[in-house]
Amino acid sequence: MTDVRIEHNFDCDENTFWEKIFFAEPFNRQMYLEHLKFKRWEVMDFRETETSIHRTVSVTPAVGDLPGAIKSLVGDNLGYTEEGTFDKKMRRFRVQVVPTVLADKLSVRGEIWLQSQSAERCKRIFDAQVSVKMFGVGGIIEKRIIADLQLSYNAGAAFTSEYLKGLKSASGD
Repeated sequence: MTDVRIEHNFDCDENTFWEKIFFAEPFNRQMYLEHLKFKRWEVMDFRETETSIHRTVSVTPAVGDLPGAIKSLVGDNLGYTEEGTFDKKMRRFRVQVVPTVLADKLSVRGEIWLQSQSAERCKRIFDAQVSVKMFGVGGIIEKRIIADLQLSYNAGAAFTSEYLKGLKSASGD
């Protein structure tokens, strides 16, 4: 198992991040489909209670060049379902990724939360654990998943920062 922490700062408060970014379907569609060029990003389930928000998303990322060992195992149908629950009291989103291939051998779990930096700034923290149980190639696949997570989160953070500037301009701030 490999752990990774990915952090990004945003010029917004925590409520803006959760409401206008993280759980806002228009933002997510624009980021994943247009900016990150994912083939698919679709909310399959969204339920909110007094204490939590549960969201399930079906995703097909754009897959670049894969090492031969990985390509032979996953083929061209690489996608996943992201099952997550936001605890409103703790203000943390716990997520489990269920891949469309090798689901019994691959596990990606994580938790996203924010640290307030000021009234108008917060830091998003994503702690993820990646585990691939495959003799000989497990470590290679774990490293590739981590690298792809970091690239995707970095690109998403850049898009989010620009999107937030647009929100501020639209509101006259």
